Amino acid sequence: MDDHVMSDHVRKLLQGAYDLHIHSAPDVRPRSVNDFELAERFTKAGLKGFAIKAHYAPTSDRAFLLGLKYPHLKVAGGVVLNSTVGGVNPIAVETAARLGGKFVWFPTVDAKHDIDRLKNNVPIMVDMELKLEKMGMKPFGITIFDDDGKLIPEVHFIIDIINEYNLIMVTAHLSHEEAFALVREGKKRGVKKMLVAHVDWKGTFYTVEEQREFIKLGAILEHAYATTFVPHEELCVQMKELGPEHFIISTDLGMVTLPAGKNTGFYTQGQAPYPDEGMALYVEILLKNGFSDQEIRKMIVENPEILLS
Repeated sequence: MDDHVMSDHVRKLLQGAYDLHIHSAPDVRPRSVNDFELAERFTKAGLKGFAIKAHYAPTSDRAFLLGLKYPHLKVAGGVVLNSTVGGVNPIAVETAARLGGKFVWFPTVDAKHDIDRLKNNVPIMVDMELKLEKMGMKPFGITIFDDDGKLIPEVHFIIDIINEYNLIMVTAHLSHEEAFALVREGKKRGVKKMLVAHVDWKGTFYTVEEQREFIKLGAILEHAYATTFVPHEELCVQMKELGPEHFIISTDLGMVTLPAGKNTGFYTQGQAPYPDEGMALYVEILLKNGFSDQEIRKMIVENPEILLS
């Protein structure tokens, strides 16, 4: 996408901001920007930092190396608990933590709750799983529940590791039942940083009342520019009702093209903006919908800094 022209007002609001949900290269599918290009773009735009997320590979080491090259940026990585790291695997979390990772994303594209929908509607997101299933492998699908609907023991070990290293626990693509069970257990065990991802994503959409329940449990809620399946203006109404202090704004960008089609879960379609452009576009949306500068800075600067602290 051609560089988005930011107004002086938007550029000022973005100074020191963070995007805690970016998919950059290297990755198993094409990305619009690699790690170094992303760091250069954030530096140029005056943003403070970002989190690198990859569905199939840990990113703690990439974040560490970027931090050496760009010490003025705060770059965070972590691990997504998909099949490539053994699923809900405590040793993968321990490893990510020792490498300086900040995030533990529970299953995303391999989540039992969402994988069938992705296979049918956005197959590019699970093309490796589809390939292996056609070769005769058992179908993919990870849950954090046992056969009785209770959290598996590995979740408890992971929560304890998250506590030990003060990591950020993210619900990712879990079902509503799993996400609430995870956050409730996190609260019970004293997890300080819990993030409910994709409250606006087709596979995980949460009502205002459900979001309010997560807030009561101490979680922060995420709205992402790329992956909402409802108009951003509607989400602004929700954020105003619940309070900007409970949200972070991210982009989930790095895609070259946003998938088209009513069942994909992408409200915005076509060529994707770069992550820094997506942040600018979201700030413009917030301004148009009556958010003050202070409220916007709360969601793009202050709340992300609290998570990363």
